[in-house]
Amino acid sequence: MIQQAWYGTVTLMLWGAFLSAASAQTVGGSAHEYLQGKIGVRIGGGDATDMVIEALRIAGGEFVAEDLGADTPDAGDRVWGTLISVISTPGDLWTDSNPTNACLPGDVLQFGGAEWGLSALPSKHSAVVATVDPANGRPASILHQNFNGERVVQTLKIDVTKLTDGWIRIYRPIRRIDALDTWKITLANNTPTSQTYFMMVDTEIVGTISLPPSNASGSFRVEKIATDGTVPCLVLSNDQSLFLTNAKGKEVFDSESGTLSIRQLDR
Repeated sequence: MIQQAWYGTVTLMLWGAFLSAASAQTVGGSAHEYLQGKIGVRIGGGDATDMVIEALRIAGGEFVAEDLGADTPDAGDRVWGTLISVISTPGDLWTDSNPTNACLPGDVLQFGGAEWGLSALPSKHSAVVATVDPANGRPASILHQNFNGERVVQTLKIDVTKLTDGWIRIYRPIRRIDALDTWKITLANNTPTSQTYFMMVDTEIVGTISLPPSNASGSFRVEKIATDGTVPCLVLSNDQSLFLTNAKGKEVFDSESGTLSIRQLDR
């Protein structure tokens, strides 16, 4: 009996350790950890959605809009995963559609015309939960960028119970599902001039895309391409090229010699 009890205790301990490790490896948790180390740094082109997309990509989450679902409720209102709750003010009445479903650091927020009295966020804005108020399970602070003219990652304290107009949709990030012969990537132009690149499969150009200069809206893109098995290639206007690796970020930059180049990011 003592031996059985000992085995049972060890089993429970191992199972508890497994659950703890699994919890620590959630997409949202990994995205949150990544962003904590990026405060004061511009991610992508500096737009709010650029930050969220890169955090999800690096964390192993789904980051391609078409694989997350159509914008809801209107165009530009991004969907970021599994809906946790909607906080809104219909008819000036504050409501929480699922108050017992607590959010977690790393959950993604989509704001629609959200206002707190005289202060407001951009009409359509995206952010990641930084901290949670233990009293109500709702965001106490957020990580975001492109706010108050600052196109870098920053933190902001919020009190969702003080919302006076608009809505907040809370999403739980989901793991990316990869398909055979399909490549999902991000690409940022980190040069001071506009750049054009070509997506090629074998010798065929299947797409031509222009990106504005760095630190500008649109200088960061998400690309998804499916082929017959041939690995796609990104080619710059000066013939610099790079074959795609799924779920990796790519960067167009000026090398130390002044040559326009393209590289894959470490993460």
